[in-house]
Amino acid sequence: MANPIEWADSEVERVQELVLEEVDALMRCPAESKEEATQAVLSKLEPHLKGALDALDTIGRVRELTEEEFALRGAFMMLLDTLGET
Repeated sequence: MANPIEWADSEVERVQELVLEEVDALMRCPAESKEEATQAVLSKLEPHLKGALDALDTIGRVRELTEEEFALRGAFMMLLDTLGET
């Protein structure tokens, strides 16, 4: 993709789908192993979340973020903050 906005949009969508898949898997996880599984998932997602935030920054330098993009940015940042608290 030559267009940086197209690449950034694609990256954000990919990470959003990945987060949703991981959350869905955690919902099916037995209660006794949920905390450990959550930590593993957050660690696995960390580089993807950082990449998505970089992509959103790229979009934000070209145009204003949409409401959905702002919401995703907040959610991705919250997940990273959660990882930092553990």
